[in-house]
Amino acid sequence: MIIEIKKPVTKEKVRDALALVSKEHRKKSLRKHFGKLKRGLNGTSYQKKIRDEWN
Repeated sequence: MIIEIKKPVTKEKVRDALALVSKEHRKKSLRKHFGKLKRGLNGTSYQKKIRDEWN
């Protein structure tokens, strides 16, 4: 991400730019997606099967 501050640079401009970035950047949660795919597969056996196909 690029923060552009026009000259002259002051503490207030830097604080404002950082505040704007912190408002835009919020952590996103993946909790709403947990358990959505119901495949009936064992995760470990599935990974082993897929990785064996690469060889």
